[in-house]
Amino acid sequence: MWFMIVMVSLFLIAVVAPLHLSIFHESIDRYITSAIQALLAVGVVIILIVLLGKMKNYYLKSRLNLL
Repeated sequence: MWFMIVMVSLFLIAVVAPLHLSIFHESIDRYITSAIQALLAVGVVIILIVLLGKMKNYYLKSRLNLL
């Protein structure tokens, strides 16, 4: 669980934050880049929440011997 959180944090810092400089080379508008960064960040966080929810359900089922 903590590994997933750390990996998502590293992805957001290493890939999403410098997106404007590394990929687009400042060739498009700053507002468009900010919108793309925001959509990527929100999408990644939503995926993280869904996966953590699935992990929680699996853990609870295994602890209650329902599997």
